[in-house]
Amino acid sequence: MQDKTTIANSNSFALATKVKDYFQLIKFTLSFMVVFSTVVSFLIAPNEEHFVRSKIISVLLLFVGGMLITGSANAVNQVLEKDTDAMMLRTAKRPVASGRMSANEAIAFAILAGTLGILILWHWFNFQSAMIGLFSLFLYGFIYTPLKKVNSIAVLVG
Repeated sequence: MQDKTTIANSNSFALATKVKDYFQLIKFTLSFMVVFSTVVSFLIAPNEEHFVRSKIISVLLLFVGGMLITGSANAVNQVLEKDTDAMMLRTAKRPVASGRMSANEAIAFAILAGTLGILILWHWFNFQSAMIGLFSLFLYGFIYTPLKKVNSIAVLVG
């Protein structure tokens, strides 16, 4: 019989592994770079009317909304490419490709994250921002991802 410490350590390891899988699913570094450029553009834009209450809160909301949308697009990408990713050395250890995360779990995450991200942009900023986020998610997840297997023109789309 396992003692409570062993069970607690096992649960902590499982949680840490799941968190790591989600960071890989959203391609955290790539998502961060995309959202960082968005935040910088937002900060240097001359229009002050988009600031919610303060620049700090606005930047945080934009960052969270952007990360959710970008992470959603990356999750869609990994679901659509799970079979191809499983065959490539560079991508075989991704959560969906390796089987550590089911495609259904990744799809549920993509739907939830994308919806929350779009709602954040719509509620706290404006409808146009939300639609640009939705368009970006759709373009990357559903146009770029399948197109890159067909033609190198996909690089322009992605």
